[in-house]
Amino acid sequence: MTLEYVLNQAGIPLLLFVICMIYGTRLLIVQDASGIKGKNRGPLKNEKEYSKAGGRLILFFGIGTLLMAILILVNVYVAVAEIMICSIIMGVLWKRMNDKYGG
Repeated sequence: MTLEYVLNQAGIPLLLFVICMIYGTRLLIVQDASGIKGKNRGPLKNEKEYSKAGGRLILFFGIGTLLMAILILVNVYVAVAEIMICSIIMGVLWKRMNDKYGG
């Protein structure tokens, strides 16, 4: 298995992993929720907690994409199933976070 093969098969999920890690870490450190709350939304109930929870969820999704990148090299169907499960979990948890801390 060469580097070219790995990048051809898992390059995009690896790029998404890096983006999620950077953005999730930025949310946890800076705690500015303006990038994830939407422009047409009103003020948040608790912006700091919203940013922390959102950062953790984005980091969770980043780890899910890293796992997908690894699973793509083993079995594509398992990788797609895994990322679908992670997306559903993230959607449910994001909805709960938004109901708890959102505006």
